[in-house]
Amino acid sequence: MYASINGTCLYFDVDGAQLRATPDGLTTVPTIVAVHGGPGFDQGYLRPGLGQLRDVAQVIYPDLRGQGRSGPVPVQTCTLEQMADDVMTLCGQLRVDQPVLLGHSAGGFVALHAALRHRDCVGALILCNTAATLVPEPDPGAPSLTERAGPEAAQVAARVFSGDGSPETGEAFGRLLAPHYAAPGHQDGPGRLFALSRQAPAVMQFFFTGPAARYDLRGRLTEISTPTLVIGGGYDWVCPPAAARTLAAGIPGADLVLLDDAGHFSFSEQPQQFHRAVAAFLTDRQPRPAPVPTPSAASGTL
Repeated sequence: MYASINGTCLYFDVDGAQLRATPDGLTTVPTIVAVHGGPGFDQGYLRPGLGQLRDVAQVIYPDLRGQGRSGPVPVQTCTLEQMADDVMTLCGQLRVDQPVLLGHSAGGFVALHAALRHRDCVGALILCNTAATLVPEPDPGAPSLTERAGPEAAQVAARVFSGDGSPETGEAFGRLLAPHYAAPGHQDGPGRLFALSRQAPAVMQFFFTGPAARYDLRGRLTEISTPTLVIGGGYDWVCPPAAARTLAAGIPGADLVLLDDAGHFSFSEQPQQFHRAVAAFLTDRQPRPAPVPTPSAASGTL
């Protein structure tokens, strides 16, 4: 499905009904908007690990502007701020009141900006394997990439995160680096997940050669009053446990769950633990239910 949003066309998909039948009648479940990472990927890699969330919520999967199945745009418009505005505009068009934004990796950067820029509109945050800054946060208790994969893999990571999208770097990424996005025992997973997403190298290069160096929200975390769950992985070298702890310590009242045997894809590596944490969070700190629109007021988008 597509929606015209802020001068472009965003693709989105929906998994699960908003209204559920119970013995007492119909009830409304929360709506989660799953914001993918990259930047430069799309929502495909999220689907296997997050699919079970349909049991407790409706899940909307957008492709951010210029990525996946969404329409082409000038790459300079693919800022974190603009993508945050796009997500919230999509929620407005779909009449999703108080959405739960689940941001993974760079999708967490977008979700944090949305919570700061649209404070009264975000019902809750689930920040998964993400960070408030790309400034390295030392974490002596977590294994580094060099310790796990060796210096050559660390050199490949440095090239990727400096915006090198060459075929040679891409080949080295898949061979030396991708398996170590997961914890030991799950290293066959990242290749399968990456294969589910279309890549937008120009968007990735734009981010890592410009906005990435300026991304630092640590000083603004106290401004977020939205109920927040932070989930990190003990083997995540991309957004290490120290980054999760920084988020949880900075956002007032945030809950922190660290999955010791997970890497950067905690929702796929430890799915049962991940889903239990999200379900408990939604039960304990559920945002106010969305109103059921009348036929005359319903949007024609869905």
